[in-house]
Amino acid sequence: MKYEFKILSATALYLILSTVPVYAAPGIVIGFSYNFGTETPKLGVTTKVLSSDELDDVVAAAGVTYFFDDNSIGWDAGLGYTFDGGAATLSYDFRHKSPQFSLGFGDIHAPERHNI
Repeated sequence: MKYEFKILSATALYLILSTVPVYAAPGIVIGFSYNFGTETPKLGVTTKVLSSDELDDVVAAAGVTYFFDDNSIGWDAGLGYTFDGGAATLSYDFRHKSPQFSLGFGDIHAPERHNI
């Protein structure tokens, strides 16, 4: 059962990230994360790759987080929303088996307008 869940999760993540429109460049954000839903919440520093770097866009996100309390590293995948200069994401940390909220800053900008 666990093996099937991992395959389904990996397939879903691949499909989400592979359906990015060709004109959208990936975005990268660096910020802080907070894992919740367990006995001991975790605070960490994170970096995430987003499916788009355009302003006001719903994006797929995948990232790696370093946690201060136990010096562990987690990896996650989920969804986010971009704003001017950063993004907020809600994802699932597969290593610690808990939901994660992250707020990061990066090069997020308005989409280019092409005049024809």
